[in-house]
Amino acid sequence: MAEKPDGIVLKRHRDLDGRDNHPWIRRVLLGLIAAMLVLALANVFGQRPSTSRAASPAAVLSVYSPSRVRGGLLYTARFHVTARNELQKATLVLDPGWFEGMQVNSIVPQPVQEGSRNGRVVYELGHIAKGDSSILWIQFQVNPTNVGRRSQNVELDDGAQLISTIHRSITVYP
Repeated sequence: MAEKPDGIVLKRHRDLDGRDNHPWIRRVLLGLIAAMLVLALANVFGQRPSTSRAASPAAVLSVYSPSRVRGGLLYTARFHVTARNELQKATLVLDPGWFEGMQVNSIVPQPVQEGSRNGRVVYELGHIAKGDSSILWIQFQVNPTNVGRRSQNVELDDGAQLISTIHRSITVYP
């Protein structure tokens, strides 16, 4: 009969002495990992976009973008403005939460003018005739170290006049 290898304790390694609770701990940990995978498949951790909408007598503003994302994810936000009345200087005002910890890859089409107003980003879309619409796409990438929840409100103005506001937020998972 061959001798046992060095470092092997038969009572512990062959007879599994002292491992009474360990199988349950391993099963619980494996169950937690499986539960996280099921939640990810159910889109709890994000990426599926949804539409937020605000209507006023002057215009309809809709935003199509995910409200939950993961680090490293690429996604597109679509801002759609439909004028019910003529808008001389349609302007989108976005909260800083749109850009905190996000990489802007492109903006299509380029706004007429870009700027900042009290820490919020301003995109001037220009003139929109009654019954016409304007769509602005912004492609983002989530920075991997960006985790948390922040406000992503969007405001539609016609010059200095507030037309409508969409209140939304985004949750970033690691």
